[in-house]
Amino acid sequence: MNERLNQILDRLEQLVAFDSRNPPRDLTVGSPLFSWLTEQVPEFECTVLDYGDGCLGWYARRGETDTLFNVHLDTVPVAPGWTKDPFTLEKADDRAFGLGACDIKGAAACLLTLAQNDTSPMAILFTTDEEAGKSDAVRGYLSQKRDYARVIVAEPTVAKAVPGHRGIISVESRFEGRSGHASSGGVSAVHAAAKFIALSLELNWAEEFRLNFGRIDGGVKPNMIAADCLLRFGFRGLPGTDVHGKLEQLKELAGPQLSSFEIRFEGPPLPLADEKMRINQQHLTDWIIKKGLEVGEPVNFWTEASLFAAAGYPAIVLGPGDIAQAHAADEFVLYKDLLSAYAAYERIVQ
Repeated sequence: MNERLNQILDRLEQLVAFDSRNPPRDLTVGSPLFSWLTEQVPEFECTVLDYGDGCLGWYARRGETDTLFNVHLDTVPVAPGWTKDPFTLEKADDRAFGLGACDIKGAAACLLTLAQNDTSPMAILFTTDEEAGKSDAVRGYLSQKRDYARVIVAEPTVAKAVPGHRGIISVESRFEGRSGHASSGGVSAVHAAAKFIALSLELNWAEEFRLNFGRIDGGVKPNMIAADCLLRFGFRGLPGTDVHGKLEQLKELAGPQLSSFEIRFEGPPLPLADEKMRINQQHLTDWIIKKGLEVGEPVNFWTEASLFAAAGYPAIVLGPGDIAQAHAADEFVLYKDLLSAYAAYERIVQ
């Protein structure tokens, strides 16, 4: 391993050891993670931002710069199937395993290493509430005017600069039934939810929009008719598509036993169907190309880059790792991706 990679892995090892699972989102302003981050960048002015409910930001700046780097430090819970200690970075020949190593603490390790090795002006915002669909830290940060021409949002893009992605809508719905003994009948809320799922997945746009039913929870036991059922699902729309029209279509399919239908989270696509925003994104892409960075194709996952762009700050998604490893058991990031991301960030700050 070369010296630069060792520096990155040393910081990644520390970051993985900090438990930042979300849920439960247990971090506080006084958590050791933030004091450790501040120790890594002694020349920076650092502030911990508290937006409530465990939605925190760590903002660090050195000098005057028109570029902001953003990384979320929260991870998903430990997935079933891990064969390693998720909080201990395990180094193999070409990769490092650990919870969050790919999504997306590897990027944070690259930026912290760059901040120590390069004296250029830099600005960094680390947040803690992306994985549970909150994003209150980014929204809170954007509630005040910021003097940045562009934002680099780190998510796993195999170190390519990605200028566009899908939006996302997450919905919680509830179905009501009438309880009774399974032998004599009743009106099952679980059956209504299952019928809704089946009909929805037959829609001609379901696959293209990545419609996914992620949780169903209802009833008590096999010999009782279920009186209630909770269902959570989501889908991902392309820029310019009518996602709310599709929501109404789904609501109509749900039938008379639907008792509630609420949007839990909505993230816009990148870019929005707005000509000014499209032009701003193109200008940023041109700037990235002039820096000599490789531009990647739009991705299917959602990122907080669209929140920055919607607030008037053109944003690019660029980070180490492959989204196929994110949220997976034995999550890993390749060393070559870490070094490529480091080199890209270095070109940007210089």
